[in-house]
Amino acid sequence: MIKQPGLLRLKKTSSTLLCLLISGISTASLAASPRIIEEVIVTANKKAESAQDVPLSISVISADFIQESGIADVSEITRYIPNVTFDASLALYTTITIRGFGTPPLGVGFEPSIGLVIDDVPYGRSTFAQDAVFDIDRLEVLRGPQGTLFGKNTLGGVLNFHTMDPTAEPEGFIKIGRGENIESTSVEGALSGPLIGDKFLARIAMRLTDADTLEFNSTRNEQQTQEDKALRLKLAWLISDTLSADFTGLYAESLTKGYTQSLTKASERSLRVFREYDPRVEDDAFDQNTSTDSPTRSDREVQALSLSLTWRPDSLLGIQAPEFTTIAAWSEVIIPYSLDVDYSPVNLVAFNEPPDGNPYSSSSLEVRLAGELTPPFDWGESLDMVVGVFAQHSTNNVFQEIDVDLNGLIAFGRAGAIVQNIQFPFDPILIGLPVDTSGLIIGGLERERYISGTDAETDSFALFSQFNWAFTERLTATFGMRYGADESSGASFSQVADGNSISGGSLNQRDFDAPNLKRKETNVSPKFALNYALLPDVNIYMNAAKGFKAGGFDPAPLNDDHLQYEGEETLTYEAGIKSRLLGGSLTLNMAVFDSDVKNLQIRTFSGVTLTTFNAPESASRGAEMDFFWLPPIDGLSLAGSLAYLDANYVYFPEGPPLFTPEQDQTQDLSGKPLPYAPRWSGSLSPRWEVPLFGSDHLLASIRMNISYTGERYQDSDIDPNTLQDEITRIDAGLGLRSERDQWSVNFQARNLSEEQDSVLILDQPLIPGNYTKAPLPDQTTYQMDVRFSF
Repeated sequence: MIKQPGLLRLKKTSSTLLCLLISGISTASLAASPRIIEEVIVTANKKAESAQDVPLSISVISADFIQESGIADVSEITRYIPNVTFDASLALYTTITIRGFGTPPLGVGFEPSIGLVIDDVPYGRSTFAQDAVFDIDRLEVLRGPQGTLFGKNTLGGVLNFHTMDPTAEPEGFIKIGRGENIESTSVEGALSGPLIGDKFLARIAMRLTDADTLEFNSTRNEQQTQEDKALRLKLAWLISDTLSADFTGLYAESLTKGYTQSLTKASERSLRVFREYDPRVEDDAFDQNTSTDSPTRSDREVQALSLSLTWRPDSLLGIQAPEFTTIAAWSEVIIPYSLDVDYSPVNLVAFNEPPDGNPYSSSSLEVRLAGELTPPFDWGESLDMVVGVFAQHSTNNVFQEIDVDLNGLIAFGRAGAIVQNIQFPFDPILIGLPVDTSGLIIGGLERERYISGTDAETDSFALFSQFNWAFTERLTATFGMRYGADESSGASFSQVADGNSISGGSLNQRDFDAPNLKRKETNVSPKFALNYALLPDVNIYMNAAKGFKAGGFDPAPLNDDHLQYEGEETLTYEAGIKSRLLGGSLTLNMAVFDSDVKNLQIRTFSGVTLTTFNAPESASRGAEMDFFWLPPIDGLSLAGSLAYLDANYVYFPEGPPLFTPEQDQTQDLSGKPLPYAPRWSGSLSPRWEVPLFGSDHLLASIRMNISYTGERYQDSDIDPNTLQDEITRIDAGLGLRSERDQWSVNFQARNLSEEQDSVLILDQPLIPGNYTKAPLPDQTTYQMDVRFSF
């Protein structure tokens, strides 16, 4: 039987689904007139405006979609957003990519390449994104460089989250969820209302989750688990008719025992040696069993505070409808972890928990003024503007403590590892010979400990401005400019703390001390856009923008080969169309883009150690489309997206090498595709809601979410063994709710097609030809959510 290409399967599945929906609504009434889609308001330009009027590619995911689909993490949300991926399989390695560019995996201590903004506050690490997905209002995804208004580290785009604000009327909700096939229990809730009259409002929201992860560890005989809790307080104070203050405080904690990375390809020789330590060792990443001997956990603790003051006088310095905003913010994330990074039951290499948990903290201040001006020389209809200043101080500390057991190194040598640049052609111990090498070296001589670390401080400063000039009722031009300066200081070191560095050659480790690392960078990021109303509900636009991400210091390197990496720069051109058609019942948006990036930062595992590279020239070109349609049938809606992406290393003659016995130092990756960048992706989400048993007070819904992701490489060295196959995932759900949403029940079945997808594929350390994978669940999982509102 010939396997159908994924896009063909998606089309056939979609056609079948539409036929089923149409045949199933014979008793439904046709709408008397076109139903109108509500206007979607976004803040992409630091002001509230219709998404259809913003000249850039935007996707908006609403709270209703998130709630009905039972989504509790960002990776599930981004499945339905074209050209966007998110991975948080480990808290310390959270990554986001947009149009092929993003924060590299395995990049603890790295600045993100995709901006993250929660309630108008920028956050300096991607891991904060998970703290926005409770009591959420909406997510706006802005694609393309957003440096003008959102600053550095936004060369691929921005995830702009909005959580629910305090309300003038008392309200609240509680939602209880239960998952099966991956056991989970979750509770989410909020209380909101006035504290003092109608001038001082408050909202407090919380989330608790207790879940098993995908894997059981047979070597340690333990189920891997995850606990998550978060608490957010928001206060809103109307000090006067023109002055208001908003405060947000957040605390979140995540405790994960174990991780899902396990062997996906291994030689029989390796498996035979590993089974001497655990008979259940295998190289099937989807059998829900992993075999690692050392304690493994990845925790996360977040604290964040922000205070915003907004002054809205009648006029200011000739500016009409002025809005003067000051935002002071502080955030900290601590990521303690311990990892068994040889991915085997052999006691070889273990990353011990860093004493301080690798803390990152940031303090920032943004002051901006927005309003309307008289157009110069009275040319045009209107001119609105945003000007401001931004300052930030951040600290980042990464410490790494590695224990190596020389007895384990002997076992890995038998399994085919390269030890001190030597690979035995076969296992020197005969098969079946009752020899135990785990205690061959004794007396405390078997352990060697390596420590390394990087401390860094960065001061950032920026001046920014953007002007939207409406020349006519139809034609608007946008001019933007940001000047930014970053100054960093830091120190890195590596040394043998205990032992004789016998294994140092195998780990590519060398003692060094670099106490005075310095970097200073400046950048100018301009933006120009045109928006033209071709018809009353059809806009065409084009824009050109530059983006920038500062360079930095390699986090906790084992040698001094790559202590620093250079900053990234991108220039992106985009053109598109935004439309409301069929009497306002259909929104259809399309865009094409062309991006070039210089010095793209990538993080790769060489089979021995992690290294940071800069790819001199990379490019991303493609197109994306999304739509939302309310057909002339009561209760029926249809949403979907389709994306094409051609992302490549244009020039990269000294890229990271494949891990082979020859131990090459580099390879030419020029012309090869970028990792984590599928050529095709798409989604289709039909939903039908009707009164149950003819009742006007009881509504039932059926929905289906179909997502397609093309094949993509999952390591930066573009190893053919890291190619993830295309997948077409089908989720389905049933819902029941009261007409006024006092209560609702939602049932969700995920991955009905039982696709085998993954987020990361890496070489197994030291053994060429062996690979590990971080799989997603390949079985169908189920979730039931019950929500009460009051």
